[in-house]
Amino acid sequence: MKYSKGMKRIIVTTFIFLSTSVLFAQKDNSFHKHELRLSYGIMTLPNFSDYPLLGGFTANYMYRVMKWFWFGANINWQFPSDMQYYRWREYYTDSTFEDFEISERNNFLSIAPELRFSYTNQKWTTLYSALSAGYGIHTGIHKKNTPASAFFNDYWFWNITFFGANFHIGKKQNFFVGGEFGLGFKGLYNIHAGYRF
Repeated sequence: MKYSKGMKRIIVTTFIFLSTSVLFAQKDNSFHKHELRLSYGIMTLPNFSDYPLLGGFTANYMYRVMKWFWFGANINWQFPSDMQYYRWREYYTDSTFEDFEISERNNFLSIAPELRFSYTNQKWTTLYSALSAGYGIHTGIHKKNTPASAFFNDYWFWNITFFGANFHIGKKQNFFVGGEFGLGFKGLYNIHAGYRF
């Protein structure tokens, strides 16, 4: 297979960049490489118009390849909402009537890989942005004055963290608390706490 000069330059540049990154990651061991966190977010997506979700929890593991770059995964669970979003009354010819209502109970679970990039790495503070996308399952129970029926839908979901901050605590800064501002399944705002080692 023949490659153009431009393609060869791209391949060589990519190889050099990856080699340098690996060497840098091996030489610089002054940072914690593993991170576990639990977060709670509000105003989460997806926002199913008839099936609102009130917020969600995210469990997250990240591996720090370089001081400014992590990769890992999220498990997100958005807890259910019980609601009655429509009611009506039907009258019959014999002057009787019957009341009806529709209600939903919903759950959403997603698993999504994540890439994170930091732009400030201080002893007591890390500032970063992140991107994650993955697979989600939306399930629930639909009631309409009849025996409940279950529904199941699956989707691809995403989350963009525009701005995130960790504030490190402890003698070795192993513990941290913080928050994120973004858009997606983690929520518009979320707060978190975790441990790094």
